[in-house]
Amino acid sequence: MPQRCYGEEELANLREVLESGELWRGLGYDNFTARFEEAFGAWLGREYVLGVCSGTCAEETALAGLGLEPGDEVICPASAPIFVSLPVVSIGCIPVFADVDPRSLHISPEGIEARISERTRAVMVVHLWGQPAPMDEIMAVADKHDLKVLEDCAQAYGPLHRGRKVGTIGDVACYSLQQSKHISSGEGGIVATGDPEIYKRALLFANCGMPWYGYGLAAPERISIAGITPRGHFAFGHNYRMSELQAAVCLPQLDKLPEFDARRRELVAVIEHELGDVPDIELAHVYPDTQPNYWLYPVRLPAPLGNYAEINYLEHVFQTMQQQRRTSLGIPLPNYVQYVPGACPNAEAAAKRFRAINVHHSQEPETIRAAAQAIREDGASK
Repeated sequence: MPQRCYGEEELANLREVLESGELWRGLGYDNFTARFEEAFGAWLGREYVLGVCSGTCAEETALAGLGLEPGDEVICPASAPIFVSLPVVSIGCIPVFADVDPRSLHISPEGIEARISERTRAVMVVHLWGQPAPMDEIMAVADKHDLKVLEDCAQAYGPLHRGRKVGTIGDVACYSLQQSKHISSGEGGIVATGDPEIYKRALLFANCGMPWYGYGLAAPERISIAGITPRGHFAFGHNYRMSELQAAVCLPQLDKLPEFDARRRELVAVIEHELGDVPDIELAHVYPDTQPNYWLYPVRLPAPLGNYAEINYLEHVFQTMQQQRRTSLGIPLPNYVQYVPGACPNAEAAAKRFRAINVHHSQEPETIRAAAQAIREDGASK
């Protein structure tokens, strides 16, 4: 039977929210959402945390927090879920896809360097699979070219890079609370940063431009115009607020994370036992001085036995942009931005070799063993 992920703690919190009659976070900061933000900041080691309604909204909000302008270019890994690149489009910027390390599918420093133009403003680093990316080399490239770095930690709760949690190395980080993640409220997202200005821009973007800042940060003064004092929308923004129902569920999930992580390590050990001695099957590549916390466990098989499909620029939506030579929001694509087959050859070739096993903490070892044995048989038959 699958392990249960939710229990009496979540039910008690939900009951409290429902009985209160206040299902949104409101204007105050004495509620489940604020408690979750505070607890997450303490766990991660970041000063400013903002809860939002989904991981994709967190991505978009984090990008907005960087202060990017329409037409700015953001370098993205070619091999990552499309929830990474479409938020770039949605804020009026241009995704530029960089090639990857074929051993891991992580964005490579060389791939980033090759895509930098005078319009490049930021780099998105995805800690794919729950494995830390090679952040020392990536940060060196970003520092050299004065680029902001967004860490996408949707799949990466707590992996370590040289003893530091991922999500604390770049300028801003985002997390997902979607059903499949390390902790979950069904849907939900988190933005975390050490920069108060990034936090303030992010909050404005996620709160319809209203400066309901936490952390004691001062809000701008509302000024009367034509005898009317406006409500106080100081910038463009969406309503991406996290609800009290989401926070009520994910707050106790954070306390359960060590238990969930231990379970994942047990499942990974099953995979590595089953596949560690199989010729032509390579276990997950781990960068030096890093410690993964796997979301999925990746293995490499001989091509074409892989089934990795997340090569963004090959998706129909990007093929449409390629044909029209503009993004979905109408931003013209420079001639050097091409969403065509062959644009990132390492990513395309590696995709045909990678296969991943779900190591969600709700899984049973027998299920994981069967999945590993199926891959073993496929590799042996090649």
